[in-house]
Amino acid sequence: NGEPLQILHYRPGGEYLPHHDYFDPLDSGSAEHLRVGGQRIATVVVYLDDVAAGGATTFPTLSLSVRPRRGSAVYFEYFNRSGDVDPRCLHAGAPVQAGEKWIATKWLRQSAYRQAA
Repeated sequence: NGEPLQILHYRPGGEYLPHHDYFDPLDSGSAEHLRVGGQRIATVVVYLDDVAAGGATTFPTLSLSVRPRRGSAVYFEYFNRSGDVDPRCLHAGAPVQAGEKWIATKWLRQSAYRQAA
């Protein structure tokens, strides 16, 4: 139960500020997203190349940093069996300092994903 694979490309200076991949249950805009596959429950980030400098995936709340290395991946869940999301999965893409960063991202859902018509 996943969304289509998304390829992302970051050049020097490119970054992604801290965020959650789940849809905030308290945000009224989440209802439409939840209708087409339920809550996002996990993320897989696959690193498609080595980055000369910077570009780590960071988890500030957990004091964790994952360096992008070609062929490796990071997997994290944020939805438990009780139906609660876990805000500790806050993450970011640190700025690329040199080179380029290419990743493939896959978001997994509670149920079969179907894009809105």
